[in-house]
Amino acid sequence: MLRELRRLSPEARLTMVTLEDGHFYSKPALSTALAKGKTAETLVTSPAEKMIAQLKLDARIGREAEAIDRAGKALCTTGGPIPYDALILATGAVPIRPPIAGDAAHRAICVNQLGHYERFRRELPEGGTVLIMGAGLVGTEFANDLATSGFTPVVVDMLAMPLGRLVPATVGQKVRDRLAMAGVTWHLGRKVVAIDYRQPGPGYSATLDDGTQIAADLVLSAVGLAPDIALAREAGLDTGAGIKVDDCGRTSDPHIFALGDCAQYQHGLSAYVMPIMSAARAIAATALGTPTSIRFPPLSVQVKTTLLPINLLPPPSSVEGVWTLLEDDAEGSCHVYVDAAGRERGYVLTENKCGQRTQMDLRVGEFA
Repeated sequence: MLRELRRLSPEARLTMVTLEDGHFYSKPALSTALAKGKTAETLVTSPAEKMIAQLKLDARIGREAEAIDRAGKALCTTGGPIPYDALILATGAVPIRPPIAGDAAHRAICVNQLGHYERFRRELPEGGTVLIMGAGLVGTEFANDLATSGFTPVVVDMLAMPLGRLVPATVGQKVRDRLAMAGVTWHLGRKVVAIDYRQPGPGYSATLDDGTQIAADLVLSAVGLAPDIALAREAGLDTGAGIKVDDCGRTSDPHIFALGDCAQYQHGLSAYVMPIMSAARAIAATALGTPTSIRFPPLSVQVKTTLLPINLLPPPSSVEGVWTLLEDDAEGSCHVYVDAAGRERGYVLTENKCGQRTQMDLRVGEFA
């Protein structure tokens, strides 16, 4: 976002407020960093000092945004109020914390930012067993990363298959079986009800809803994220699942914008890199005085499971339909999601079929 603003306006005063350390890094890389030998330090692609100098930023690092004074057009922070002509909220998402009993339930780590990953690496013993709660995109990618890095992942999920909300059951079965061959243990159709300190320690003992006990050195929570809308809601902005924005990224206050995981666009939430980049370009232009509509490309996703490569375009959550198999051979498989009107609204490609991503984006993206 800051790069887009600076590209369009070399002279605009840009103020960045962040509670983190201000370094630039790729958040999707967190779930594949182990196999690549990355530490929290080496994941940083642009240190804060370098980015501040390059983009000529007024950086307020380590400051928390406490409230928005909409009438006075100021952001109230722990370092004092900061006036604005345009305010862009990129508050991201916060981990969902399901109700779990036990004296160690609070020790489950959700890796959603660089500091979380630093703690994860610090507490991860060599060759240890990691209990992963959740077999969605993040949980499955972490299971793949851990299994290919010499660790023992144990995955628990309430659904019958990994990636259960994103792929057809047959693909979920292939993911389950391929990762199991690499050492992943699955407890599907189950949930964690308690996490206690292991006696004798160190480590943890998790109890599932069927009474199964799992011993682990570390517990990773990947049950999902919810848009962080607290600041916007307290300021009286329109919110739903996220901070509601129009086709230019403006909230119900025309001087305030929302971007990324916290934003609820016209089509819903879009918590992936490509839609954030597309939205940033339009919001930058609009915030600087040239109203520009956001043009989203097909929002396809590369699932970073090296043991079974997958590319997919998730169908809209509101659309009823069925998965249809188009191809299944030694090169992989291709599935499309067909709605009640016979339109293709999503797709899943596996293994070498992932090379068809561009063609499938063009084929399905028109209606997705």
